[in-house]
Amino acid sequence: MRSKTICSLTFVALVMMFVSACSAVARHHNAFFSGDESAPARQNSDPISGEWNVSFFVHGKVTPATFTFKLDGQTLTGTAYSDHTGPGTIRDGKWVDGKLSCVLDFKKHESIVIKGGLQEQKLLGEFTTEGFTDKWEAVKK
Repeated sequence: MRSKTICSLTFVALVMMFVSACSAVARHHNAFFSGDESAPARQNSDPISGEWNVSFFVHGKVTPATFTFKLDGQTLTGTAYSDHTGPGTIRDGKWVDGKLSCVLDFKKHESIVIKGGLQEQKLLGEFTTEGFTDKWEAVKK
């Protein structure tokens, strides 16, 4: 009798493991074939959207700023702000193969041409404005 009970409990445990495994495989299969990407995959495909703390290196001095990016495919939109420039908007923004390019337009400052790329979770690049070119970098908030 005792061995019959152990055998029955073992059978029930195996059936429950099988049902659980089938359910997990079905969820994975549905997600894979429906085109639903997992959160990490979506995050990797858009590493740039969000708010960034920016440092412009202007003639040996650091000027802090903020970028807010929104990516839609390869089109980059958003805003920029620094105490020096005031608020600005992004024009002609592109994010292609991990490379950023855009123009920052301001009401009270000359436009700034931005180019750069993502390296180890940090944006790095060059900017051109007022007749000179220098470096900038940014880290995501």
